[in-house]
Amino acid sequence: MKFTHAVTNVDYNDHETEEDAPSYSNTIVIDCHNMTHFEMSVKKILKNPYWHPHANIIVYYREKDNMLDVAKIFFILWFYKACNIVIAQFDRDDNSFFVHNFSPFISEKYTLQRHIGCWKVKYLGSPVRSFETSFECEETCDNVTLHSAYRANNLGTCLGIETLKLSFFERQHIKQVNLFEDKGSNLHGYTLRTYTVEVPPFMMIDEHENGTFTIGGRDGSIWNLLSKLMNFTVDLSPSVDDMKKPFNFELTIQQVFSYTLRKGDLYLIPIYQFDIPVIQVDNTFPVKDSGVCFAAHRAKFSKITYDINLFFENYVFLLQFFFCFLSVWFTFVLFSAIERRELRFDQIGKDYLNCLRNILLISLYKPPQLWSFRVFLTISIWSFFILSFASQAAIISFFTALKRGKEVNTFEDIIEKGYPIEGMASPDVVLPDTEEKFQKINSKIVPILDIYGCIQRMNNETHLFCLIDCAIGRYLERNLLNEYGEQYLHIPKDRIHSYYLNIIFPKHSVLTERYNKYMMIFIEAGLVHKWEQYKFNQIKTEGIVKPLSMQDFKGILSQLIFNAGLSTVTFFIELLLKKWSNSKLKLTCFNMK
Repeated sequence: MKFTHAVTNVDYNDHETEEDAPSYSNTIVIDCHNMTHFEMSVKKILKNPYWHPHANIIVYYREKDNMLDVAKIFFILWFYKACNIVIAQFDRDDNSFFVHNFSPFISEKYTLQRHIGCWKVKYLGSPVRSFETSFECEETCDNVTLHSAYRANNLGTCLGIETLKLSFFERQHIKQVNLFEDKGSNLHGYTLRTYTVEVPPFMMIDEHENGTFTIGGRDGSIWNLLSKLMNFTVDLSPSVDDMKKPFNFELTIQQVFSYTLRKGDLYLIPIYQFDIPVIQVDNTFPVKDSGVCFAAHRAKFSKITYDINLFFENYVFLLQFFFCFLSVWFTFVLFSAIERRELRFDQIGKDYLNCLRNILLISLYKPPQLWSFRVFLTISIWSFFILSFASQAAIISFFTALKRGKEVNTFEDIIEKGYPIEGMASPDVVLPDTEEKFQKINSKIVPILDIYGCIQRMNNETHLFCLIDCAIGRYLERNLLNEYGEQYLHIPKDRIHSYYLNIIFPKHSVLTERYNKYMMIFIEAGLVHKWEQYKFNQIKTEGIVKPLSMQDFKGILSQLIFNAGLSTVTFFIELLLKKWSNSKLKLTCFNMK
């Protein structure tokens, strides 16, 4: 048989197991005469490396006609997270077995032959001294209802017990009985006490007038579908007081610890694996690639239509452009003066227009007759355009409505900026203290509890960095807009740690295996990605329309004033030249007389 077998007996010393077992036992048989003997057997087997809660456990209980003891055995093993349990009792009078099976998921829609309420006498987390004094069972389930204190603090459970009578000689009948049913496959409409908090847009909670709640968003859609597939309902009463409050890391940790103590049955918010494992949880199929990332303000955008400062920033290019234009203009003037054998101001103006036409239209306007000069002029103009083409980015930037600076993408960029860093108060947001740059970043981290508080402040504070879950940060980067309808968040490529977002279950949970199966199907079918394709609920469909102010026209107004001033100066120069020319003409006439 390809199984692992281990034999333990409370009456003898077993062989010591020096190393961890390579695999746990598939079937564990506990033979006990009474509750005292059962307690000794269980406490010994729990220390055995071959023990695993999901093994098929058969308890051969020799004492008969005591259903409260049977229920207590089921509950004790359920307390130690065992779920596949049957209790067998032999009746020597008619050579038959009474085989008891149980279910901890009893609801109005699902009942068995007997219902017995059981709970732990002291609060969950307190040590178990004795099975007799630490666990209690009674014939009814009135004290372990959904909203009872025993249910919340003492693992109060209504156990359904079903008993089959099987003849010892009808072995074929015994083989046909399904004694170890997968309890996570169908919860029969059982209501699970649930911890959660609203984390827009991933977990959305809507309250209705009749006092009920519905969940939505990406995570809500996951659990809505799982509840149909696994046949359970969700009760949010443990989280009513806190689920609408801003996301608080300290509150979340408290809920996680309460959940791992089994005060609740579900925790709906996915978390990434802790760097320091302080609690024991099952590893589930990952929901999303995640980790801890920096959130920075997107590089500054300018809405100035025409920025005069660009002229000063690109003065070298402007000088090159100006001298190239003067050279082409001078070429036209020189040719006209040689061809006409005189230099006239009106001809200089015509040559200026010819120069503009040649530059703007590329083709030569009224080309000269001399072939050598035509070649020279063509080469000069095309050389000018080569220079312009090489600097076209600078030309385009003069009339660009939006310009962007350098994004923060690396740890070095973050250190260079020197801005304060706000992050969740968790050991996972600390970089390894192995390099100087990591030490500088760690020294600037300011712990906060609200995951969205820093992001909201960043809307107005550009000199700030936020530490945020990478999956949330990437989503907000695409969808979160400011009051002007602009995407103002940027997630640098460098991250602190790389993890995966997981839904957590207590260690050895009966729901883990079935959840992993369904979640793998969801991911491969693209359902989770589809549920993420919606806008952040606080974003309006359109950004606020704001009229342009004088600030928006500052650049182009400055350029217009500059051009008007240049035209005025040119006009006065022309007047002075005309006056000087007339005076020179009068002086010539006087001398001739």
